[in-house]
Amino acid sequence: MLRAFGLACAAAFFFAAPALAEPAPTGPDPDAARMWSYWQSDGTAWLSGQAGTAARDGSVIGWRFAATPDGSAAESPRGDLPAFDQVCGKEPAASGHQRVVVVVDFGDAETDAYPGEQPPAALTRCVSGAEGATGVDLLALAGRVRAEGPGAVLAVNDYPARAKGGSEVAAAPSEPAEGGLPVLWIAGGAGAAVLLAGGVLVARRSRGRATL
Repeated sequence: MLRAFGLACAAAFFFAAPALAEPAPTGPDPDAARMWSYWQSDGTAWLSGQAGTAARDGSVIGWRFAATPDGSAAESPRGDLPAFDQVCGKEPAASGHQRVVVVVDFGDAETDAYPGEQPPAALTRCVSGAEGATGVDLLALAGRVRAEGPGAVLAVNDYPARAKGGSEVAAAPSEPAEGGLPVLWIAGGAGAAVLLAGGVLVARRSRGRATL
């Protein structure tokens, strides 16, 4: 009986040994380097890009926050690669503007986030920026951006909260309505119409007095 008990204990230890050998998950490393990286779609995959360069009209760009233990390797946005027409439609951009799909992936909670922080849900938006707008400029149209120098994004919509410093990137002016006239032109035209009407009224009164 003792022998059977010993064999049972040995068997239990044998099957439990692999589990004991595996280290328990510890969560995100608080000291690991983390960064926002910039990506451009070629239609089939994400390619690493330079955030300070201008994006083309009709392009799809992405931003990803991720832990980079070696300080250089970055990961591309997760999920399905969006198609431009599915997000922005097929209508052309207004004159002087370009439309771009912006994808923002805030990273994985278990491997990328700082301990105690929860990444927001990913964003996919169609934005319209001025011709020549860079990846950072277009990101600022999709959310609040703080950066430290050209292309060095620190936080998007205040995530991660631990990232301090930098300055807020100003979003470009909104796209003007297609076929519309500038506000100053409209105001100037209205003023001219008022002056013209006043001149006609004065002329009529002058004619009326002359006939008396």
